[in-house]
Amino acid sequence: MTNSRLVRWTLIIAVLLIAWGLRLAALEEVPPGWRDDELINIHTLSSKVLEGQFPLYYLGASGHEPLYHHLHAGVHALFGFNVLSGHVLSVMFGTLSIALTYSLVRRLFHRDAATAIVASLTLAVSFWSLMYSRTGIRHISLLPFMLATFYMLWRQIDAEKPRIPGWIVFGVLLAASIHTYTASRVVPVLVVVFAGYLALSHRDQFYTHWRGIGLALVVTGVLVTPMGVIIARSRTALAIEGIGADARVAELAQPLRALGDGDPGPVIDSTVKTLGMFHASGDPEWLYNIPGRPVFNLLGGVLLWGGVLLCLYRWRESRHFFLLIWLGLGLSPAFISVPPASLGHTIVAQPVAFILPALTVTEIGHGLRSQASTGLRRRLAVFGSWALVLTFVVTNGVRDIEGYFRTWPAEEMVRILYRADYRDIAGYLDSRPELEDVAVGSSLMGPWDRLALTVDTGREDVDIRLFDPRRALVWTADGDLNTVILTLWPDPAPEIEAALDLLHVSAENLLKDLKRHEVHPVGSGPPALSDLCRLGGGDGNVEQGPHRFGNGLELTGSCWLDPIGSAGSEIVLLTMWVVAGPLHLPPMPLIANPPPPRTYAGPRLAAFAHLEASGPADGETQGQGKAVVADDGFWVDPLTLRSGDRFIQIHRFNIGEEVPLQSSRVKLGLYDPKTGERWPVLDSEGGPTSEHVVILGGGP
Repeated sequence: MTNSRLVRWTLIIAVLLIAWGLRLAALEEVPPGWRDDELINIHTLSSKVLEGQFPLYYLGASGHEPLYHHLHAGVHALFGFNVLSGHVLSVMFGTLSIALTYSLVRRLFHRDAATAIVASLTLAVSFWSLMYSRTGIRHISLLPFMLATFYMLWRQIDAEKPRIPGWIVFGVLLAASIHTYTASRVVPVLVVVFAGYLALSHRDQFYTHWRGIGLALVVTGVLVTPMGVIIARSRTALAIEGIGADARVAELAQPLRALGDGDPGPVIDSTVKTLGMFHASGDPEWLYNIPGRPVFNLLGGVLLWGGVLLCLYRWRESRHFFLLIWLGLGLSPAFISVPPASLGHTIVAQPVAFILPALTVTEIGHGLRSQASTGLRRRLAVFGSWALVLTFVVTNGVRDIEGYFRTWPAEEMVRILYRADYRDIAGYLDSRPELEDVAVGSSLMGPWDRLALTVDTGREDVDIRLFDPRRALVWTADGDLNTVILTLWPDPAPEIEAALDLLHVSAENLLKDLKRHEVHPVGSGPPALSDLCRLGGGDGNVEQGPHRFGNGLELTGSCWLDPIGSAGSEIVLLTMWVVAGPLHLPPMPLIANPPPPRTYAGPRLAAFAHLEASGPADGETQGQGKAVVADDGFWVDPLTLRSGDRFIQIHRFNIGEEVPLQSSRVKLGLYDPKTGERWPVLDSEGGPTSEHVVILGGGP
């Protein structure tokens, strides 16, 4: 092995080790938790494969191509469901895309190792690549198949006698890329446009290869047609609302719809902002970027556009023209969709965005060395070219690594979007094995929130109840004291805060966003429900229960925290509940969000509280003398409750000026939001008596 070859292999192995290490490091800390899309992909899409189904296209979650999810199912079958298994497939695809970028650049530019090393290294340490290589979503799976497709294309074009099997492999790889992510649909367009360019500018090459390209496109068409038929048949009129095949495309194509209506303004605006994503202002969303952060620093942006100018100058060379159409078509989905400059929608352009500045750097180096005639000038030229390379690689690399691993995950909005509080709670519970029953207060208490917390905790001996502290507070069934952990957001309602103060035993700050409370239980002895009913100016009078509902919940008492006063005010009702027996609920399977057509994915238990006020008729109630103010909801996750648990809920009624207040009462009950069916109130023998409980109010 020659010295230059040894150096080249050493460098590319080092680049791949850096790429692999950066993609595996601190996976439990960055991203700081689970994203909805990751959990939905794993548990409602990939899970179908584990159940023996192999969809050619997934209609849930606004429509998904299948390849990533099929492969992800295999990973989970081997390793179970945890942080590593949730992300390792993306890690592998991200690292493979670095290796294939190196190989493709070497193929395109006659084994130019310098350009290939610079491109692959800057891609390996980039914020853009790290983001999608460490998140369990399908975008990153497009890149290896697309890069392998392009490699095979140029291998066939460069071959003295291209063989039919090579074109078939090219077609298969192109089809595979289309089965990864929606943006891949520009890849066959790129191939067709490039073939048209060859027909116009390089006829000898076109006449040599048009049959092979045509054969490859036929192979691709045959392999993609089944998925295409499903997509065509499953598109619905509700696609713009996120339902059915390609629904996400319909949701985001607002600029394109405006153009169809004769208004080019949104498309022009999106195009300008997308073209500025490399140097001016990048992806505006916290999900996958620091909002407005461009892909490169100023030097990197200049080098990228320098690469574009170089390719425009050399457009008659097919390799340079190929890079131009790759960049243009790769960015095009963001021209016609929202948000502009989306790092996800432009994922096709990711590799070429790092090839172009690398090409500029090496071209500058070649130019400096070619102009240096003496030994000193040549040494200065070599030094200058290396200084430019190192400045570009180091300044962008340090910026991106620090931005991804330190700045981005520490931002409050990112922590909320990725449920960082839940991962912190899980870590705390893992360190405190004596805690087996905990109530967690957060606004995040849907099925994906419950699943994220359960998986991160990794303990089968701990039961976690979820509630929204803006309206509820939970006491677990076991123990003399109850552990309540509150997240930074949202702030508890004043009434809930007062209840915590009343029942307070101790409080402890956990990490930076969590607070642990130890509180007394509420029972027949002090503190009792009557003590809670004095909060907020209440008189402590309790309308006693119990009122047992058919699903196992029991209303043990209620009281008015804010007695009814003048019209135009807010009044507050407190209700106290106990899980009196096994809780009976309808089946609640995990459903992709947005759901497939005609699939219900909402809650199956809610409480209705309807305040009926009556008095002298006037205003809008003329001739009626009666008004109804509703406050429906259920602010505890019922699937986390256990027999013996108690909880309070706060019901708020906003009394408008037109509402009469001479007398009032509340009809309170439980129902299934899907069917509208109400749970009956039972008598002492277990027979149904009514569909609601009546709670009397008072006059002004």
